[in-house]
Amino acid sequence: MNLDVSTEALLQAILIVTALGLFWLIIRRNSSKSVGEQDEYSGSARDPQSLSEPTSEALSELDRLIEEKSDH
Repeated sequence: MNLDVSTEALLQAILIVTALGLFWLIIRRNSSKSVGEQDEYSGSARDPQSLSEPTSEALSELDRLIEEKSDH
């Protein structure tokens, strides 16, 4: 029984140290960005007009999917 308690205490200590380490990494990562710094990814398309024009590759993929669906 004494071995079980020490094993449990060791595992708890490892989990606590791991949790504290992850918490420290999250805090360090968030604080490393300055207030005026912007992320590179804005979420907007570079050329939104090109998204409305289908490419030949997209059309052939659509044909393949329609044929595959009609076969079932």
